[in-house]
Amino acid sequence: METTVEMDSKGRLLVPAEIRRNVKSRRFTLRTCEGRLELVPLPEPERVKGKHRGLLKVGLEELEKEQEKFIVEGRR
Repeated sequence: METTVEMDSKGRLLVPAEIRRNVKSRRFTLRTCEGRLELVPLPEPERVKGKHRGLLKVGLEELEKEQEKFIVEGRR
């Protein structure tokens, strides 16, 4: 699927719902390659396997809340 999107004044892109449903990820690695942006889906932390399994002691939602709190308090 291919579509055209625009970046807003804060640098955000809106990913259409159909694409979001197909990708099934909320976290991405953002890379630039020859002047292009490339989003690569990351696995959900709960799905990490192998030697990294169990490193994450809290859920993704709790991590996101803590991250937002950190940013709001200006500690970034």
